[in-house]
Amino acid sequence: MRLNYLFVTLLFACCAHANNPSGTTDSVAVAHFNQTYSMTAPLTEGYAKVGDVNYHYVSAGEGPLVILYHGFPSFWYAWKFQIAELAKHYRVVAVDGLGSNLSDKPSAIGRYRIDKLAEDLNQLAYQLSDDKTFHLIGHDWGGALSWAFAQRYPQRVEKLIVLNAPPYNLFLELLRNNAQQQKVSRYIDILSHPMGEAVLGFNDSYLIWSMAYQKHLDHNTISKTEADLFRQALARPQALHSAINWYRANTPTRDNINSWPKDNPTVKAPSLLIWGVKDKTFVAEFLELLPNYVDQLTIERLPNAAHWPSLSHAERVNRTIIDFLKAPQG
Repeated sequence: MRLNYLFVTLLFACCAHANNPSGTTDSVAVAHFNQTYSMTAPLTEGYAKVGDVNYHYVSAGEGPLVILYHGFPSFWYAWKFQIAELAKHYRVVAVDGLGSNLSDKPSAIGRYRIDKLAEDLNQLAYQLSDDKTFHLIGHDWGGALSWAFAQRYPQRVEKLIVLNAPPYNLFLELLRNNAQQQKVSRYIDILSHPMGEAVLGFNDSYLIWSMAYQKHLDHNTISKTEADLFRQALARPQALHSAINWYRANTPTRDNINSWPKDNPTVKAPSLLIWGVKDKTFVAEFLELLPNYVDQLTIERLPNAAHWPSLSHAERVNRTIIDFLKAPQG
């Protein structure tokens, strides 16, 4: 199918389902969370100046620090079930990734490279906990970043948990050598194309919102109010463009794919991969290669989950996370 035909088709779909977002703000998201979940202390918001950018985050609970980093196309609220449970035992900080929701949205594509984002995360963690180690949990792009962070800053991570994402350097290896991963990743070409972004961003990003969240609304893992919150975050000025810049900055093209990094540092921290077996974003073969990238690895397979197990299978995900974090090391 030619790209132009696909763009026209998507545009008609977008217009046919036009629906204005509710106009909610992030303070409404925090208020809704606090009204919905029984917390000993309410969720609060904060900002951290990290180099030349500001990061927005929410936090709750007391104890050892756990940082949550979401994927595409999302914001901190995607961790709603995990925040509510983890805050009973830990100090939980859920970050708006660079370019998302209320975090800054720099225009330079290079600012979204994984190495720069890992450096930002390191500085943010120092502001939150000085030089203490912390637990890191990531999903999708946030998961790829979390693997990369643990590779680069092994002294900072107590335990690592990733949902449905391979290490960044393993993903690059799959794009170089795995024909099936190359096939399923073709959507990135459409996503990164200016016309593709324009279509996905039409009508306050309705189409990308519906692709990501309509199924969760249909299955009651998010409410109508929460669905509006996700759409509002996507509709913020430059939010979709900035989120797609993660792909532009970190995904090799066919022309330069062999020039991208081939180093293979391993993760030293005890690591857990939670894998929704029905995921269509990454080929399952990466699980066979993952032990080459992680020294202490546990894999939890969820047979009926797809790419968003933190929402679709929250109870099991929460139990698995808590059990892993509380298990003695060694």
